[in-house]
Amino acid sequence: MKHMFLAATAALATAALAVPVGATELSVATWTAPSHPTQWAGWEPMFAKLAAEKDVDLTFKIVGGGALMGAKESLQGLGDGIADASILALTYNPSDLPTAQIVSELTMQSGDALAVAAAVTEFIITACEPCQAEFAASNVVYTGNYATAPYALISKDPIRTPDDLKGKRVRTPGAAWDRFVTASGGTVVHTGSAEMYEALDKGIIDVALQPAASLKTYSLWDVAKSITLGSYGVYNAGPLLTFNKDSWAALSVAQRRAILDAVPEALIATTEGYLKQDDEARAAAPGNGIEVIDAPAALESSIAAFNDKDLSTVIAAAGTTYGVKEPEAVANAYREILKKWTARTAAGMSRDELVATLKSEVFDPLDANSYGL
Repeated sequence: MKHMFLAATAALATAALAVPVGATELSVATWTAPSHPTQWAGWEPMFAKLAAEKDVDLTFKIVGGGALMGAKESLQGLGDGIADASILALTYNPSDLPTAQIVSELTMQSGDALAVAAAVTEFIITACEPCQAEFAASNVVYTGNYATAPYALISKDPIRTPDDLKGKRVRTPGAAWDRFVTASGGTVVHTGSAEMYEALDKGIIDVALQPAASLKTYSLWDVAKSITLGSYGVYNAGPLLTFNKDSWAALSVAQRRAILDAVPEALIATTEGYLKQDDEARAAAPGNGIEVIDAPAALESSIAAFNDKDLSTVIAAAGTTYGVKEPEAVANAYREILKKWTARTAAGMSRDELVATLKSEVFDPLDANSYGL
């Protein structure tokens, strides 16, 4: 277990902490860059905190940019032991994680990103035994989800009504948005995020469904003219730090406990990182020639009508396509937990209270002697 995969990955690491003599070093794979919130807001502070705990003897080496695994390969690669831990994107693995996938399929029914991160984490850890069984069958250990900033419609022509979406070619980030675009009379185009700029510039797509931060991070404000904000949901299918089951088992009880104690802060901090980038981009948008259209009533009504119908679509597909047992009960259980966390954030729960509550209610009850083993 000592210095896992060190020889194979040292030259590829994009970030690393000094390794004290005798410390266990874990390789952590990601397809993202250091500028991604999962790294600078989530992992780096968490890993530094754990490395500073003298009795834990644990350090991490981040291997970024997809050097070990791309997004689509990460679940299988992590289970195979290519890395000790990794970020995941569950939307790429519906057949391996069909029950957990129900949550990601309900993404357009989610609003507050902090509430979503807490709700998905609580649901999978405490209320979804089939989800945990699916992760275990893939030889990985789940420890929680972050959420992104809200999605929006970034386009050359302003989108104010449902009719404005008809005939438009829309780059979408997942199946829920695919269904919405199709129901709205648009055409779904699947292109990588790195290709969005060129696709929008050359007319391959008319609209990019992305958080506002993409105006800056992908320079979309150089080729777009408008952004329409609204209830398009957040990406909620991102486990922040999932472990290879064998690597997790080889850790000491104290090391596993320390990780579980540190995760709640990292989940919320990562989500806040997304929101910070989003706020900055929205504020700078007008100065970069972008018209900001704030949640037009006609589009909001269209989204609400779509969500009412889409719930039954998600439930039916989970049962018939993927064989999930009692999918309606799974969906309802998640929605109740999301309702609880949404009420808490709406009532003004501070970020420190959110972290503390997530830790006390979800993570503290976990037994480091047995969780994930």
